[in-house]
Amino acid sequence: MIGSMRRLAITLALASSLCGQQSISAIEGETLAGNKISLPAAAAGRPALLIIGFTRASQNQTKAWSLRVRDRFPAWSIAVLEDVPRLIRGMVARSIKNSVPLAQHDHFVLVHNGEKQLKQAAAFSRPDDAYLLVIDGAGAIRWSFHGPPTEAAMDQIGHHFNP
Repeated sequence: MIGSMRRLAITLALASSLCGQQSISAIEGETLAGNKISLPAAAAGRPALLIIGFTRASQNQTKAWSLRVRDRFPAWSIAVLEDVPRLIRGMVARSIKNSVPLAQHDHFVLVHNGEKQLKQAAAFSRPDDAYLLVIDGAGAIRWSFHGPPTEAAMDQIGHHFNP
C-alpha cells in the first residue's frame, strides 16, 4: 500500500512538472517587420502560441501550422537561426521575409541566440518538426507538441485559449 502511494505521489509530481510548470526564458529576437521583441513580454500577459522551427526543412510544418492558427489564436512563428553561419544569415533572413506574407511580419520572429534553451523547453527530438508551445501570460508552458498539424492538436490548443 505504501509503495503504491509512493508511486502515485511520484507520478503526480512528475505530471505536475510536465503540465505547465516549466517556463520559457525570455526569447529575444527581431520581427520580420524590423522590430525588436521579447517573448513572453510581447504577449502582454495573455496566453500565446509559439510555433518554432529549428531547421529549414521544418518550414513545411511551421507554415502549415501558421496558416491553420493565424486567425484563431494569438501566435508567433519563430525561426531559430543560431546554427546558420553568420556569413549567410542575412541571405537566409531575406529569404524567410520574402516567403512570409506581409500581414504576418509583426508576428514572425528571427532568433539568433538561446537555441539550446528553446530546444530544452520544446523537448526537442526531431530536427525537421515544427514545435508548438502554448504559454500563459507569465511564460509558463501549458502545452507542447511537435509535428504536422492535426485536429487533436488543434483541439488541445483551443482548450488552452477557450477553457
